Amino acid sequence: MPSKPLEFEPHLPPFMPAELPGFYWDEARNRYFPLSSRPKPPQPPPVAVSKRRNPTPESQSSENGLSRKRKRVYDPWDVNESRRSACSNSMRLRNSHEILCSQYASTSRMTPTRVHPIGSITAFCMTKVGGHDWQFIGDDRGWLYSERKHLPNEPPRFNLHSTINLQASSTISSICVSGSYCVASCFGAARLSVQDLNIAERTYLMTFNTVVDIRSSHLQQKGLVLGTSKRIIYIPDIDVATNFRSLRTNSDVFSVIQRDHLIYAGLRNGTLERYDTRVPDPKSVKLFEGRFEKSGRSPLLHINVLRENELLLSHMNADLSTFDLRFSPTSSTVTPIQVFEGHVNSYRPDLGIAVDQEHDLLFAAGADNRIRGWSLRTGVPFSPPPPTPCLPDQPSNPFTHTFPSQVCALQVTEEGGKSGTCLWASCDKDLYQFHLGQRGAMEND
Repeated sequence: MPSKPLEFEPHLPPFMPAELPGFYWDEARNRYFPLSSRPKPPQPPPVAVSKRRNPTPESQSSENGLSRKRKRVYDPWDVNESRRSACSNSMRLRNSHEILCSQYASTSRMTPTRVHPIGSITAFCMTKVGGHDWQFIGDDRGWLYSERKHLPNEPPRFNLHSTINLQASSTISSICVSGSYCVASCFGAARLSVQDLNIAERTYLMTFNTVVDIRSSHLQQKGLVLGTSKRIIYIPDIDVATNFRSLRTNSDVFSVIQRDHLIYAGLRNGTLERYDTRVPDPKSVKLFEGRFEKSGRSPLLHINVLRENELLLSHMNADLSTFDLRFSPTSSTVTPIQVFEGHVNSYRPDLGIAVDQEHDLLFAAGADNRIRGWSLRTGVPFSPPPPTPCLPDQPSNPFTHTFPSQVCALQVTEEGGKSGTCLWASCDKDLYQFHLGQRGAMEND
């Protein structure tokens, strides 16, 4: 029986329909319909294809042998032709997004950043407070480095650089920022560094005597959540750290994230649990358990809430997908919205993963020391051009270069001026700034 279409809401502008997971907007009929019933887009004119290339019989037979999923890549020529022939505004927006993905896949401008950590970089974070760019780096020796970049109209002497050791021979496991606050944690002894970026001298340490092995953290305004060994620590206000809750779990907590009054936690046994902090003694609710029916359980390494109702999950067995939060938690079967194929991992818990601010693009580092990118709208992977010869240890395109070791931290930032949208990646003691969509030779910091 066909699905009943969703009625168009009058308060939404007709020329900018809202994006609903699993549905598309039909301008002619003024309604939403399931993606499964979406008609195929018109093909580019054959004359345009013949002008671009003349395939040989060998190449034709090779292309026919490829699966439909493998052939779906962002080719700039095909995307531009589809954009010209698009008959609706929603299709033109989609094609514009595909053009952006093809440009990002062809990135060749990179700026190496000069950092001198004692150990290898394990955590990285950038933020902007009061017009200043702040940079935080943590290494595997327990050292936390923070630096404030000076404004263009300020002399370099206004730079602020500080170094703190949370725990000797330990690892900085996470760095999170919200507003003007920055919190860094270390693995092993539960110690935190809390810094108010509006007050340069205000940095203090917090210690939890009964907590060990902080693997992840998330800061929402002044509310802090820590993922530790078989428990979640929730601090409603980091300025009053003595008032906190301890939520017991049946497994070690590998990832945590807050969304308003809800806490999502990913465990070593693969379980995704949700807690409501409005309840005095919140009980865990297990989500999407049906996803383990076809595959075995694997540690849940990363969680991210996208838009209003999507949840991005990354497992150690390389499962990388998004799910709809509107499904019932007790549903026996769960179908992901998007599955991002090509991610490589089987044993590493500390690989970088990042999402852009618009929640349109996904970047993930693999256990093969490669970085891959996908569209969060369609699930299509980036298709970078063939790599060109470059100097050793100086990558130009982040999606074609094989790094000398694992990439432990990734972040997407919006920079001003010529920098544009940047992908930051750390590898061992090196930090790279890739200018997405830009082309040019490697620059010096």
